[in-house]
Amino acid sequence: MEKLLITSYVNADIDGVAGIFAYSEFLEKIGVNNTIGVMGKIHDEAKYVLNRFNFEYPQIILNSNDFDEVVLIDTSDLNGVEGNIELAKVVEIIDHRKIYEADKFLNAKVQIELVGSASTLITEKFIEKNIEISKKSAILLLSAIISNTSNFKGSVTTDRDRKSAKYLNKIALLPDNYWKELFEAKSDLSGDKLFNRITGDLSSYFIGNKKFSIAQIEIIGVEQLIKEREKEIIEILNKIKEKDTLDFIFLSAIDLEKERTYFISNNENTKNLLKKILNVDFNENIAFINKIIMRKQIVPLLKEELEK
Repeated sequence: MEKLLITSYVNADIDGVAGIFAYSEFLEKIGVNNTIGVMGKIHDEAKYVLNRFNFEYPQIILNSNDFDEVVLIDTSDLNGVEGNIELAKVVEIIDHRKIYEADKFLNAKVQIELVGSASTLITEKFIEKNIEISKKSAILLLSAIISNTSNFKGSVTTDRDRKSAKYLNKIALLPDNYWKELFEAKSDLSGDKLFNRITGDLSSYFIGNKKFSIAQIEIIGVEQLIKEREKEIIEILNKIKEKDTLDFIFLSAIDLEKERTYFISNNENTKNLLKKILNVDFNENIAFINKIIMRKQIVPLLKEELEK
């Protein structure tokens, strides 16, 4: 049996993928042997970065059965790992969201800090210990920080994210327009990619006796997507709502170029809830707010309202 697994949530995004590669390197350099692995299918954006720079993909694992201990990167809730990771095996958690369930992992050392990206927390470990980071890890971590902060325009962005990005790019040396290249790569939702993106990046919650799910996409060209495929989006959401017996469901669609967030749902209860917590007005199935607001920021607002 192998000793230590570094992993993230099922169907990890670029932040999770970057984090497991880089934290594995960090641990190896301080003398801790480990193995990296991912569960499910990694997001298209992570695939793009790995392919663009000819980096190897992480191995696919089914669960934690072959490992004694587990480190979780970019996740701290049961929903992301339940059924795949034995909770008692988790010895460390590194995450960056306000709502979490780290207390369920009784044996874990927990680091949860409200920065824009878990990759920022990994970067700071290299800086604090004065450990040289590889170009590969620098590229992956910087890609994740750019993505998670919407190129430093998202309201989750902190000075720590900017400082880490500056440090990383001295090694990564990415071109100035890399952010747009990265965002355009994940903006192709043609054909079945739309369904796969919505269902693949769906987070579910049970708060205040209510069960709800939020899908999030971050692309360039949300208005065009809505114009062409609103009916299809609604059908996908309704099928998920029925299958999972949800009280609420919506799609949060972030336009990375216009710095605007759209909310899509035809469920009246969902629309009324979003009106209340975000002060948005729906035009039939669509509402928007003139800023980038991430799912991780919306969930605490929903929690506050639903637990009244």
